Amino acid sequence: MVLQPETILKHAFIGIMGVDNHGIIQYANLRAEQLLHSDIALGTSLKEIDPCMAEQILSCIEQNQDCLTFHVKKPGHGIETMVSLMTCDNGTKGATCFMRNLEEVEASAWKLPNIKEMRMQFQTLLDHSYYGIYILDHQGIVLKVNDVAAGLIGVKKEEMIGTKITDLVEKGIMDTALTPAILKFKKPLTRPLYVIKSNKYIMASGMPIFDEHGKILFVVVIEHDMTIVKELRARLDQITQVADTIKSELSDRNLLELKDSKIIADAPAMNQVLTVLLKLAKMDASNILITGESGTGKGLLSKFVHHNGSRRNKPFISINCAALPDMLLEAELFGYEKGAFTGASDSGKAGLFELANQGTIFLDEIGDLPFPVQAKLLKFLDDGEIRRLGGTRTIKVNCIVIAATNQNLEELVQRKKFRQDLYFRLNIFPVHIPSLRKRREDILKISNFYLKKYNKIYKQKKRFSENCLEQLQAYDFPGNVRELKNIIKNAVVIKEKDVLDKILLPGITRLQSKDSSLQETLKPSVSQGLNEELLEFERKKLEQALARFDSTRALAEHLGISQSTVVRKLKKHGLSID
Repeated sequence: MVLQPETILKHAFIGIMGVDNHGIIQYANLRAEQLLHSDIALGTSLKEIDPCMAEQILSCIEQNQDCLTFHVKKPGHGIETMVSLMTCDNGTKGATCFMRNLEEVEASAWKLPNIKEMRMQFQTLLDHSYYGIYILDHQGIVLKVNDVAAGLIGVKKEEMIGTKITDLVEKGIMDTALTPAILKFKKPLTRPLYVIKSNKYIMASGMPIFDEHGKILFVVVIEHDMTIVKELRARLDQITQVADTIKSELSDRNLLELKDSKIIADAPAMNQVLTVLLKLAKMDASNILITGESGTGKGLLSKFVHHNGSRRNKPFISINCAALPDMLLEAELFGYEKGAFTGASDSGKAGLFELANQGTIFLDEIGDLPFPVQAKLLKFLDDGEIRRLGGTRTIKVNCIVIAATNQNLEELVQRKKFRQDLYFRLNIFPVHIPSLRKRREDILKISNFYLKKYNKIYKQKKRFSENCLEQLQAYDFPGNVRELKNIIKNAVVIKEKDVLDKILLPGITRLQSKDSSLQETLKPSVSQGLNEELLEFERKKLEQALARFDSTRALAEHLGISQSTVVRKLKKHGLSID
């Protein structure tokens, strides 16, 4: 039995429809009827079924514009439509339309009875598709490829067919390949790729095809050229980057990304946080309490609020409440008059609240605020006035107050470690920052951001291997973004090879390397004395703690030593808190 082209097109997984220059439907396959929610009778005007789509297609024909792509919203789904102009034998113009369900692109998998039918089904689509398409076997060897895909990758079809897709990566043609991950995880994947040879950015979607036993027979990869979009985004970023300011970009999909601030929010949970903070910023809301684990970027988000509000050109003052002794902290916050205490400046000093007037003050680690200072902060929040240490006059201050903590303030209130009334005053607008392990969609994008940053700083050309990306994606990052940042920085500096393959993730401060020279530096010598070994152990523990905590007080609590001891040991080993 030989399948006719009509049969193949009728049952194709992509909707196919042909119309003349008046919008009269001359052909429609079953998938087109499903997508349009209509039993299409030939000779019917498309305007009666979908006026919006008809208008777009007729405009394409009138303007003689080939390969127009547009989206149409239907109940329950959206349709992506590609238009290819055609001219009949009698000279009449028309168009062939290819349609697909946007929501089913990633999840769809073609269920085909056998290999022969699959090849027949795809032959027409491969030759005429607007997208780049190639088919691979269960070993990742390319079996079929169309001209569009070959053009996107920058090689001839003959060079791809019969070649493992990973060989293109090894030859430096592509930066990474989608297929190995699909073969490993046995599920559809979508990922942006960069093709080095053609200098193109591609959005690739790969779908595995299984036999009746659940074994992968083939992988079908569909690629779309995103180079123009990438270039336009780069130009927009270049225009909007302003020194010492943070600008926001909200896309049509509600994706908010602050390039200058290193805030990346593809994950819905983080995207929602930025949306709330942006709203609070636009309304000049005060008494914002930001909670979240150490290393999630609470300080960065406080700057985001400031720079997106009406006070962006006013002072932004930040202080870590856990970094200073009680007496010094009170003096720093509220200032002091001449002779207020031993060692006080003869001229007195304005406090941080005064300096933040008309701007924003950020109180980090608010859970470590001493009780006496809590009382003074509460009074300020109630009446907007402060009084310097040793002073008698009150000073009016108008500023936005943002507090942050990685502690549970409700528990501290129950344990009498934090004032309940102050908690209620600070917690008017609570915002919780999700940990990195709860927003895994952002891990790879953040990793690439810091890889690019540190490559530039240290003049390197490091890039991630597929294995390395999988490692990063699977790791829980107890130290959150700060830990990830340190991992990437260490990898760029220490690893000798340009391809970052394996990174030691648990408890990271150092990387395991196969380089013998590096291994020797990481392992204590047999002849090394006890003191040297203890010093090396001490340094490693400090480095591990630095990857997770951002204050000397938090380090001291974690390590079970005093704050002054932490400061002394950091200085001894030449370490510091970033």
